[in-house]
Amino acid sequence: MRISIPISAFVAAIVGFGGTLAIVIAAAKAIGATQIETASGVTAICLAMALECLWLSWRTKMPVITAWSTPG
Repeated sequence: MRISIPISAFVAAIVGFGGTLAIVIAAAKAIGATQIETASGVTAICLAMALECLWLSWRTKMPVITAWSTPG
C-alpha cells in the first residue's frame, strides 16, 4: 500500500473532525458555556459516537463508522 493512502485518510479525518469541532465550540461560546462545559460537551459527543459505532458494529457483525455533521 502506498503511504499516500493512509496519509490522505488521516488528513480527511482531521479536517472533518476539526471543521465540525470549530462549529460546536462556536455554538457553545454563543450560549455562554465555559471552557469546562465546552470540553465536557465535546467529550460527550465523541463518546456517544464511539458507543454508536460499537453498537452498530456489534449489531451488524461488520465494521461500521459513524460521523458527526452539522447541517446548515
